[in-house]
Amino acid sequence: MQQIFPDNWSLILFGLIFSITCAQMLVVYVLADSSKPPAGLGLYTVYFMASLLGWIALTLQQNSDLQLAVNVPSVMIILNSYILFMAAGQRAAVVHGRIVLGAACLGACLCVFFLPPSRMFVVQTASAFLFFLATGLICAWRGWRYGNIGDAIIACAGLIMAVGMPIAIYFFTAKDLKADGEVIALGVHSAAYALVAIGFLASVLIEYQHHLSALATQDSLTRLHNRRGLEDALQLTLSQAARHGLVTSAIMVDLDHFKQINDSFGDEVGDHVLRQVAELINHQSRGSDIVSRIGGEEFLVILPDTPLDAACAVAERIRENIGLQPLQVDSQRIDLTVSLGVACAVGNVDLDQLSNEAARAMYLAKRGGRNRVASVEHRPVHLSTENRQV
Repeated sequence: MQQIFPDNWSLILFGLIFSITCAQMLVVYVLADSSKPPAGLGLYTVYFMASLLGWIALTLQQNSDLQLAVNVPSVMIILNSYILFMAAGQRAAVVHGRIVLGAACLGACLCVFFLPPSRMFVVQTASAFLFFLATGLICAWRGWRYGNIGDAIIACAGLIMAVGMPIAIYFFTAKDLKADGEVIALGVHSAAYALVAIGFLASVLIEYQHHLSALATQDSLTRLHNRRGLEDALQLTLSQAARHGLVTSAIMVDLDHFKQINDSFGDEVGDHVLRQVAELINHQSRGSDIVSRIGGEEFLVILPDTPLDAACAVAERIRENIGLQPLQVDSQRIDLTVSLGVACAVGNVDLDQLSNEAARAMYLAKRGGRNRVASVEHRPVHLSTENRQV
């Protein structure tokens, strides 16, 4: 063990950093080939690569007699810290402070031509403190906003640098403690780098997990619930309805003549129509209602604790508002109308049965002339026209 320290410590540290960086770059390479690369991936890649080059320069300086005209490790530390700040800002879509901190980075790098190594250590340490502090604040905000623990880990790296670097400067400037200050700065920076690598990987993995969960429960075109998402969202609602004997209503919405729109104007216009209708349905529904897209041009709205008459009123409001907002394509007006079916059930609700009854009412509205509301309540069907005539 005596042969390991202190002469070879930089080689051991470099080996650890090299291993972490290679593993991280492998992950970055895989992520870059994905259909939706994570935000900030490019700048984080630059940060990891530049950090590795900085560690190589530091190792060479510590283990050889090579004397460079410019203190390369100091410059790399300053640049890497600023690149990390830029990467965190890009990932969080935060642009504030780039110019000011960029000017500070440039000024700190130019100091290498005028200051001796002892003073340059203070400049590089203070710069790393500033940039990591800004990075930590950005990542803490992003972690809090999106509930991402990976960003919180990067924020912890910024906190470690914010606490450790002033201590390193204090020891470095104290009498006979210069070596201790350098060791503290190196240890703190190494720990922060490892936390950044772990935090970035964790942040990306958590985002991909959320993305996959959304794909499983969300319609990719309209951002509404799909069938599975609807069932998940209704678990608590339906259990409460069964326990307390509440009325649950459903509205089936179907676009009239949607195939003609697709055939005449193309799929892109058809997708735009679906997004517009989905937005209108969502806007006209209440906060407690659950809106989903369950078919090509079919939408299902579940209204908890809502009797049939109130559900019919909501359906009529949806029908009217969609009819009042035609789509303009190449100066041509496309009138949009929908047929709606309403059904309700009391107490224990079978979602499939309820949606089938709403669909049956919707088909009756189609056969009744379209652009109207029909309702089913285990008794004769009632049709309402645009003038609410039954």
